[in-house]
Amino acid sequence: MPGGGCPYLSGATAAQTNGQEGQSLRALGPAPVVELTGGLLARAVVDPSLAERLSAGPHVSRDAARHWPGYREGTRSVDGVIAQWISTHNALNSYGDEHRELRAPIAAALTRRRVESMTPVIESIVQDVLDGLEGTGAEQNIDLVQSFALPIPHEVITRLLGVPAEYLPAFSAAAAGLFDTSAGAEELARSMGAVLALLDQLVASAREYPGDNLVGDLVRAADASERPLSDAELLDQLMLIIFAGTETTAQAIGTLLVHLLSHPDQLALVTSGQVPMEDALTESLRLRPPVASVPLRFAVRQFQDARSGEEFGEGEPIPVHIAGADLNRERYEDPERFDVRREAGSRSLAFGYGPHVCPGAALAAREIVIAVTRFLERHPGARLALAPELLEQTPSFISNGYTSIAVELG
Repeated sequence: MPGGGCPYLSGATAAQTNGQEGQSLRALGPAPVVELTGGLLARAVVDPSLAERLSAGPHVSRDAARHWPGYREGTRSVDGVIAQWISTHNALNSYGDEHRELRAPIAAALTRRRVESMTPVIESIVQDVLDGLEGTGAEQNIDLVQSFALPIPHEVITRLLGVPAEYLPAFSAAAAGLFDTSAGAEELARSMGAVLALLDQLVASAREYPGDNLVGDLVRAADASERPLSDAELLDQLMLIIFAGTETTAQAIGTLLVHLLSHPDQLALVTSGQVPMEDALTESLRLRPPVASVPLRFAVRQFQDARSGEEFGEGEPIPVHIAGADLNRERYEDPERFDVRREAGSRSLAFGYGPHVCPGAALAAREIVIAVTRFLERHPGARLALAPELLEQTPSFISNGYTSIAVELG
């Protein structure tokens, strides 16, 4: 910084969005040094082309145990939120051949057939949630996050996993507890323990009688791979699916509705059928991706990126700042404008890139499109109770969305 020191990556605040913070970092270069919570220094990649090259290439890893000196030995102190993201061993936090081995069962389970088979289930879940909103007066606000955006992906994941009917109430309550932002550490630990216990039962049952559900598909695919996964690895994979498939999808549903309800001209293009809802979703994901930055990658060895000239030291932490990269002025004209007809929107990094593209992207997109389409059909007069800039953002440099969205159904 001009006055010395490194900028602190604070995340969204009342004064700026995650994307705007990323844009300000871009003025310092394609990968400036930033300070994360706990005093950790890292290289925040805010240039989209550099982010794509690092994501697709062999130079960076998400495996802290292998590629972050001192982490495995316990000599490196890690802040709580960072620790949560790098401590599990799953397809997200792995490298090279192991990443391909851990990712393959998930990709095999989340096939197009699985997405198509879940479509009527998603439709039914969305209609049930909308029915629950009936009777709310036009003068009365609802919280779109808690009342609509979050229950849908949570219920989809529950059905997708194949949770038996007798376990549904307990699993639903425990899984919902994982996303209760008002819960204390002990409550979160209890919810996590309850979910893990139920998942353990599901995995054990699927080992003996694999059913036509995600757990059964995952067990079959994992056992058929060259290196069968242990039960512990399967549980880590399932927890990754629960977190990635719930929080990010809920954020994307709420954000797309905020974008459409605050841009009547763009909303008219979509509801009239001139522009597909899928295009509106692509633009919404670019403008405000549900994950602002992905912590952490690590330089496998010392290297220099040939095109940008940026040099990275071995073991150097590297978060990819998706929210900043997707507002790059060299790639997008007027990048902070919501334009459902924007042609370059498909190059967004919201669902990852290269070998790290989210295997559940198709399912998430289907959920979001159905949820937002049916909401607008049921409540064409809905409007935001607050201007978008007054909505409370999630205070995080990782999760990117709104803590609540007050809406008058009309």
